[in-house]
Amino acid sequence: MRNIKALLLPLLFIIISSCKTSQKAPKTKEVNPLFTIDSLAVYSDEFVYAYEKSNKNKGEIEPIEDYLDLYIDFKLKVLEAKAKGIDTTEAYNKELNGYLEEIKKPYLTAEKVNKELVDETYERLQKEINASHILIRVDQDGKADDTLKAYQKISEVKRKFEAGESFEALARTYSEDPSATSNNGLLGWFTAFQMVYPFESAAYETQVGNISPIIRTQFGYHLIKINDERETLGRIKVAHIMKRFPPQASNEDSVNTEKAVREIYAKLKKGENWFILATTESEDLNTKDNGGSLPWFGAGNLPSNLETAAFELENKGDISRPVQSPYGWHILKLEDKRGVGSLESMRESLSRRVQRDTRSELKEVEVIKKLKAENNFTKRPDAYSLLNSKERLRTDEFKKKELEMTLFTISDSKYSINNFLQTYDASKELSKELEEYEKAELIKFEEENLEVKYPEYRFLRQEYKDGLLLFEIMNQQVWSKVGQDTVELKKFYDKNKSQYRSGKKLKIARIVFSDTSSIKPFKKPINGSYFPLTEKKEYVIAKQLSDQLQIKDNEEYATFISLQLPEAISQKDSLKLYEELNQTFTNMEVVNLIYSDENKIYLQLLSEANERLAQYNNSIETASTEVIEVSEHSKWENKIEGEYIKSVSKSGMIELDFGLKSYPPRQKTFDEARPALMEDYQKHLEKEWIETLKGKYSVNINEKVLNKLKSKIEE
Repeated sequence: MRNIKALLLPLLFIIISSCKTSQKAPKTKEVNPLFTIDSLAVYSDEFVYAYEKSNKNKGEIEPIEDYLDLYIDFKLKVLEAKAKGIDTTEAYNKELNGYLEEIKKPYLTAEKVNKELVDETYERLQKEINASHILIRVDQDGKADDTLKAYQKISEVKRKFEAGESFEALARTYSEDPSATSNNGLLGWFTAFQMVYPFESAAYETQVGNISPIIRTQFGYHLIKINDERETLGRIKVAHIMKRFPPQASNEDSVNTEKAVREIYAKLKKGENWFILATTESEDLNTKDNGGSLPWFGAGNLPSNLETAAFELENKGDISRPVQSPYGWHILKLEDKRGVGSLESMRESLSRRVQRDTRSELKEVEVIKKLKAENNFTKRPDAYSLLNSKERLRTDEFKKKELEMTLFTISDSKYSINNFLQTYDASKELSKELEEYEKAELIKFEEENLEVKYPEYRFLRQEYKDGLLLFEIMNQQVWSKVGQDTVELKKFYDKNKSQYRSGKKLKIARIVFSDTSSIKPFKKPINGSYFPLTEKKEYVIAKQLSDQLQIKDNEEYATFISLQLPEAISQKDSLKLYEELNQTFTNMEVVNLIYSDENKIYLQLLSEANERLAQYNNSIETASTEVIEVSEHSKWENKIEGEYIKSVSKSGMIELDFGLKSYPPRQKTFDEARPALMEDYQKHLEKEWIETLKGKYSVNINEKVLNKLKSKIEE
């Protein structure tokens, strides 16, 4: 339920739409409210905050009077929710507290540091690095002797490289990365977020052809050599058909695996359906049932051969030649590609990733440093000295005056030795415990003063409080009635039936041709709706029919048939023919029957405009059928059944759009009108409810404050 509300809250009322805004409230408290509803006073700073946010989200400036009417209606609903006690329920307060904890988070982060990290990450995402490394392992919390030995070892490796030895040879000899013996320390291509942050930073700060300074990560000490860099390839989505190498595959097994995948490739080149081949032939059990579709990936996520082949595909639908990986042989099909988006479009998601990433540790240090400066954090050295002088840190080891000694101050708030001892964990180092206590109290102080420090946070809290109330009261007064009271909804439909009529509709077939030399047979649909799936063939033996026509039976699509029969054919022979056809095609319908003087039977398979038609006609790129609404002045307005429109598609191919069947305007049934009907009925109920609330509560607008506000906004 909470997830649904999280999606609906921004839509319930115009003001809730983003987590932060640059709009600042006036620093001085206003004396006169903009408007009152009974005892509730709403001041212009709150209104301006909401108004400017609304305009920003809509991308246009709304007349202030119009928005004021909406805002008053909104406040009336919230006031009614409070009158019904919704804000006192346990469920409301539990859910509200959950939201309030979430919206605090951006304000507890040093915005400047966070922005710098996001900007840095975005800049790095524009480029991919190809690097090798040498690792000398040491635990992050290892002993001093072990750390020194590891550092001396990596320093010696660095000196050998600087003396002219090969980085690759040094990696094979000294690196403690297990893969170095086989790959010479090569890591391949990567971009931001794919390596731990210190490693990533060193790589991006080192020029191509150079090695980095010695760096420390949680894995140990590294030397990084930058082999190359390139503009980022972005992200790509492919499907694959895979033939796996058998366990402990011999050379013969490998050859047979390659042979099998090349046979599939040959079928694809002849036009066989990718999805069918993927589901029947691929040996990747995780993807075969969805046509071999793989998740989105970027550089460094796949074996290098597959990655290269994937990124060489240019257009959606392109298919690679068979390519080998350590796991088997693959054929790849490009489903989609996308580059790195704009900074503004990615800022929110990058911010979340930065906060989860190890680089957030840097941010936390900066945050605490900034909070100490902003809030005049001051230590009392004598109190810290006293703590360090005690063998045991228990309250009974201190005199009363010692316990009351101020340890540090934050602004005007004092924190005593006794306060610290209440949280002290004797199993941990005193210095670390003091550091954690300082940090905890700084963050707590910051949280308690967020509304003073950040006026927009105060407004945001109020938005969420009011938004949840609005959700509940709207559900009680409007939405539940719309969804559950079918009798009243039906009455509303009967009263306003004339407003719910369908316009003229037209069933059209849309065919895009890649080769216009074969377009003629398609210019006029057979029997008004069908197109040639095969050429006209003489019918001899039913068992040979599939081979003769080179068409496989397909239960998903109906097979439509055009028959030419001798006029003298007997009823018995006709029935036999139909039985044979039914045994060959599971979903069959004869839609065109012709009699002739010729003593032969001719058969032609037909299809509606769909994927099957495109599959078996090399000259057709795509084919589809749909029913469209014919709007006034559209290209179909004066077209009739049987006519077609010729145009050039977006891909530059010839497109024929056929008018197959016309549907005149008519009255919509209750069920057909239901979506629009429910929306209109909701507006009707809400309007009536608002009028009731305006009669119940006294609304007064301070025209003097409003005029002053309008003048200020119009400046």
